[in-house]
Amino acid sequence: MSSLGAAYRKWRGLAIVDPKTGRLLAARGETVPLDQFDGRSDDSFRPRLVTTESGAPRLLSFASLEGRGGTEQLVVAAGTLRLPAERGNRTTFVTGPGGRVLAASGDQADNSGVRELAASDAGPVRRDGDRYFAVGRADVPGGDRVQRLGLSVATAVPVPSGTAVDSDRLLGPLAAVVLLAIGVLVAWWLARRVQRPLRGLDMEAARLARGSLERPVNVPGRGEAARIGRSLEALRRQLLGERPGTAPAKPVRGGLRVTALCCAALITAWAVALPVLNRADGRGPVPAQTAQDQRYRTEAASERVRRTLGEGIADLTSVARLGAAGEARPGNVMDMLLPKHPEWSALYIMDGDGEILLRSGAGKSGIDRKAALGGAKSATPKVVQLNHGGKVPVSAAVVPYGKDGRRLVGEFEPAAFNGLLNRPGIGRSWLVDAHNRVIGSNQGFIAFSAQPGHQARTLTAAAPVKGTAPVDGLGWRVVTQKPLSWLPLASYETQRRAILVGLLAFTAALLCLGWLQLTVIRPLRAVDTSAAALAAGDRTSVIYPRHHDEVGSLARSLELIRQRLADADRHGAAAERPLSTVLQGN
Repeated sequence: MSSLGAAYRKWRGLAIVDPKTGRLLAARGETVPLDQFDGRSDDSFRPRLVTTESGAPRLLSFASLEGRGGTEQLVVAAGTLRLPAERGNRTTFVTGPGGRVLAASGDQADNSGVRELAASDAGPVRRDGDRYFAVGRADVPGGDRVQRLGLSVATAVPVPSGTAVDSDRLLGPLAAVVLLAIGVLVAWWLARRVQRPLRGLDMEAARLARGSLERPVNVPGRGEAARIGRSLEALRRQLLGERPGTAPAKPVRGGLRVTALCCAALITAWAVALPVLNRADGRGPVPAQTAQDQRYRTEAASERVRRTLGEGIADLTSVARLGAAGEARPGNVMDMLLPKHPEWSALYIMDGDGEILLRSGAGKSGIDRKAALGGAKSATPKVVQLNHGGKVPVSAAVVPYGKDGRRLVGEFEPAAFNGLLNRPGIGRSWLVDAHNRVIGSNQGFIAFSAQPGHQARTLTAAAPVKGTAPVDGLGWRVVTQKPLSWLPLASYETQRRAILVGLLAFTAALLCLGWLQLTVIRPLRAVDTSAAALAAGDRTSVIYPRHHDEVGSLARSLELIRQRLADADRHGAAAERPLSTVLQGN
C-alpha cells in the first residue's frame, strides 16, 4: 500500500477489505468511507461517488488482490474530483445526479448564485441579479474503461454589458421581398408567354375541329405558339377547300426555351447574389472570448497529453516497486498489465548497458532503443522520444527498476495521442516535438513532417506539454488551427445560411425548369412539328396527345382536324376520277 500510494499521489486514501464480509484489513491515508459498501452484490465493485463525514465527495475505485495463502482481497482507493485551474472569467463546475455541485474551479467557484445557475437547466443564457452568464452543459459519458456516474460538467462565462449580436436583421426580410418580387415577375411572365397563348390556341383548335371556319385564327406574337397559330390558319383555309401550300415555315424566335431559361436565370441570379453580398471577409477583429476559448481548448488538449504521460509513469512506477521488492514476477505482471492498457504497445526491462532482459509485446521495429535510452538517467522517471524520423513516431516512459541500474520501459502506442487531440470545436490539432515535427494529429498526418504554419483567416493557438518533471524535458507542444469560417460568429452564420438558401433556390429553379421542359415545352414543340406537317399536306401521321392538359387538348383537336381533312381528300379524289374508270370498276 505504501508503494501504491507513492506511485499514485492522486489517491487520498487506500484500504484493503475482505470482499465477503466488508471487514477492513488495512488502511493508509484518510479514512475511506466504506459504510455504503456491500460485498455480496456485484454492483459493489463498480466505481461510485460517495461522501465523507464532512460532506466532501470521493470517487471510490476497486481492484482485486490476491493475498497470502491465495485468499481474495479487495483494494479500495478514494480519490477526489479534480479540475484544471481555470483562468480569466471562466468557471467550471461538476454536478452530481441530484444537481449538487461536487467540484468547481474558477473565480466564481464560491459564488452561490453562479453555482445555482450551473446546477439548473434554465437555458444557455442565465441571469444572476444584474449580471448575465452564458452557461454550457455536457454529461460525462461512460465507456469501456469509464463507469457512467451521472456526472455533468457546466462552464459559466459572464456576458459583458452591452453585448449584442452583430448581424443585419434586415437581411432576411429584404432577401425574402426580393425573392417574392422575382417570383411574381416569373409567374406573370410565364402566364403571358406560355399559359395565355396556349389557352388561346386550344380554343382556336377546338373551334376549327367543331367546323366553325368563318373567323380567321388569332395568331400569337412569337415562338412556337406563333408557328402553331399559322399552321392552324393554314388548316382553316384547307378545310374551306384551299390546296395545301409549300411555303417554308418561318424560323422561331423567342421560343419557350428562351422564356424558361430567362426565368431560371432570374432565380439563379438571386441565389448567387445572396451569398456573394453576404460574404464574411474575416477582416474584422475576432472576439476576445472566442480567441480565449480556443486557447483553453488547446491547453485542455495539452493537459490530456500530459496526464496520459503521467499516468503511464505512475503505472510503471507501481509495477517497478512491486517487482523490485520481489512481491511478483515481472514477466507475469507485464503480461497481465499490457492487455489492460491499450495506450501501451510494449513493456520491457533493460539493464544498465541498454540490453533488453525481459519483454512483453512486440513494439515498433527499426528503432535504436539502446542509443535513444542511453541518455535517460536510471534514478529518475522520464518520458523519452525514441525516434526523430521514420514512418511511425514512438515515445516511451522509463522508470528505475531495482538498484543495479535496470529500468522498466513502457512504449506508448503511436495512435494513443491522436485520440487525445480529437475534441469537438478544437479544429485541426497537432502534437509537435521539440524540433517542430508532427508526431500526432486528430487528422491524417505524415510522421515528422514540418509543423503547419500560420494561415490567413485562421485562429491559431499553442500550448506546451509540461507540468511534471518527467514530461518537462520533452519540449512537446499542442498546436491548433481553426478557420474563421468555422467559428459560430454572426457574420459566418449569416454567410452559411445565405449559401444554404441560395443552393435551395438554385435547386428549385432547376427543378421548375425541368418540369417545364418535360410537361410543356417538349410536348408543345412536338405538337408544333405535327401541326406544321399537317398543314404541309401530311394526312397519314396520327397525332397522339401526351398529357391531359391544354397541350393534350390542342393535340386532340389537331387529330380531329386531320381526320376531317383526310376524309375530304378521299371524297375529292373519288369525285375527280373519270367516268370510264368508274364504269370499269363496276
